[in-house]
Amino acid sequence: MTSPQKGSSVQMTQMMETCSSILPATQLKIASAFWAGASADSYQPTNLQPHAEYYVQQCRAAYHALRSCLPVTKHDDILLVVQKIKEGLQRHEIIDNCDSLAGNITANSKIEKSEMLGKTLDLVASLLLMVDVGKPPVDRIWTGRSYRCWDQGDVYSFTASIFPVQTSARNERIQLSDDFNARNLSVIAGLKVELTNNLLDHLEVVDFRGHTTVMIFHHASFLKNQEHPLFPAGFVEETIQTLALLFPQNSWYNESIKWYEKHLKPGLADADSNVLDCGQLLMRDINEYRYWHDKLLRLKELFDSAKPRTMRQWWNDRREGTQWYGLWVAVGFTVFFGLVQSIEGAIQVYKAYNPETGTDL
Repeated sequence: MTSPQKGSSVQMTQMMETCSSILPATQLKIASAFWAGASADSYQPTNLQPHAEYYVQQCRAAYHALRSCLPVTKHDDILLVVQKIKEGLQRHEIIDNCDSLAGNITANSKIEKSEMLGKTLDLVASLLLMVDVGKPPVDRIWTGRSYRCWDQGDVYSFTASIFPVQTSARNERIQLSDDFNARNLSVIAGLKVELTNNLLDHLEVVDFRGHTTVMIFHHASFLKNQEHPLFPAGFVEETIQTLALLFPQNSWYNESIKWYEKHLKPGLADADSNVLDCGQLLMRDINEYRYWHDKLLRLKELFDSAKPRTMRQWWNDRREGTQWYGLWVAVGFTVFFGLVQSIEGAIQVYKAYNPETGTDL
């Protein structure tokens, strides 16, 4: 009779801590353990709420996927695993060093202990990297989200393998103009723009139900808070530059803000408005991008080849400034002369039905 009570107690603890809203002080504790550099005492992360929302979402999903048997019942359990990951231990070594978590697995669990600990490690790695790690449960396979399996090695070799330096031809000499931004990808090119919290899907272009959609990783605060080198050298800075490109602080800034607030932010629990404040774009040559080069190139080709199909798209498409002004001047003259002709026609019809009559003197 005691086992069910113990299992119920564990489940209650899970729902009250790792699967519940996180207080600001705990958010800071988690961020420091996750991403602080060597001098953790001076670490000052910003805007932790978006990642906290993501953290809770992932824990709840794992809780239900593992049939309420999630071994990490407290934040400290997760931080213990994070410590082992950051120490550079191999995957199997981390699992071996986390036997203390096995005591949190309920006796009636239908999942083997080794599998449970492996899935727990995948969860913690996902929280740490904002990458979908491990094969999703059967009921989540068709979400369209990319994932990678961490089967062996340490976390540093894992991130290097999933974000490799791209070695395709780099002689395009393509410059990224101010017009090439997230708003215009939607308003001019007609692409559907969706925000994602999965770094693997950043700049991914997918065709789904007749819509061409571009995914944008929007957790700028997560990127800015990175001090410990979890990712390959230069990766974080380059990713921030892609956000500075897509949400620019130039002549398109105000339009981008209004578009973001109207079309992207509503209904997004983990919205990170810092995506609008990623600084000036310093990397205009597409060849400067080592990790995102190929995806940016495909996106640029889609943007350049897109032709306006609606009046709104014609109005917003100013990629060819001279042609744009010429077009609308021509439209203006056409409307003007059409109006003049309409007025003349109306006058003639009026005169036809109302002939002038003279008076004999």
